[in-house]
Amino acid sequence: MSERLKDKIQLIIEETGCDSEQAQLVLNSTDNNVEKAIKIINSLLKQIVVLKGKFRAENSSIYGLLILIADIKLNQVLRLANIVTYNPGIYQTSLEKPWHDFERNLYALKLGEGSLQELTQKLQEHIKNWIGSDKKDELFEALIQNNREELEKQLISRIELLSQDENIKLDIRLEEVNLLQFKELKEKIDEDIAKLQLREVMVKPEEAMSLVLQVEIVTSAEKKGIPAADLQPGAMIWAKINDQRDIAQYLAKLLGGRIKKNGSKEEIIPLTVPVEEVTRGPEGATVKVRFGPAVIGEMLLGEEERVTVMDTGSKIGRLWKDMLKIFSLQK
Repeated sequence: MSERLKDKIQLIIEETGCDSEQAQLVLNSTDNNVEKAIKIINSLLKQIVVLKGKFRAENSSIYGLLILIADIKLNQVLRLANIVTYNPGIYQTSLEKPWHDFERNLYALKLGEGSLQELTQKLQEHIKNWIGSDKKDELFEALIQNNREELEKQLISRIELLSQDENIKLDIRLEEVNLLQFKELKEKIDEDIAKLQLREVMVKPEEAMSLVLQVEIVTSAEKKGIPAADLQPGAMIWAKINDQRDIAQYLAKLLGGRIKKNGSKEEIIPLTVPVEEVTRGPEGATVKVRFGPAVIGEMLLGEEERVTVMDTGSKIGRLWKDMLKIFSLQK
């Protein structure tokens, strides 16, 4: 087998999770067309299981929805979301809805009024703790075997822990999805959810706190850069949005910070942004940069780490300085 063919097979395995025999067989049937082989394998592999659920705690009048999406071949939870509320109407949500519509609806409700943010977060933490402590992969075994009884038992115990209510009614539904469908819909759903989240941030920016993104500020190994502690507000530097949240990835695409090259996976590229504030502390300098009126990025740097500063006399630099002045007047 040639090295080129081995590389193609390895790429198919990485993209689909299939084994080498499956990859080689499908690759041969497509005249060594990697893209076609990946699509065929993804459309055949049903390794994604979606668990949709709704619950009510009878005594404490707490209601909620949850969704868990797992890759049962790689034993990996891909998505986990839930909402907790006092609104009984939420329990009328149909579990017959396709998983992507169910998830969109869950996020819309989560961002609306009536969502109990603290309880919602606590329930997610309880479920994550269960998954993290599941050394024997009993969750994935239950998903593979369609063991609803075990899944319900584990989830109810987490809801009881949250609500301090032993009278829990839980309905769940399992849905098997092929890998291609999941990948095709996931990106669209992520974008829709991020738009909802961004709308919440931007609707009343004067009343809302800025959205803080995790970023990687581009540093310089050369002496030409400016020490992080000496950066001044308004200085133009480069930063990558490496935050993994849906809204962050959506914003990165919107701003041009995530691009695809030659059909490959998305690549994060640095954006030119103004320094908003530098706070010095015992661990270094926390540098804040601004991406927009209600969106900032933040990173802790060593005080002596050097950062390349863009020439503010350039056209882009002047444009950003003007925008920063306008924003400061609107505060």
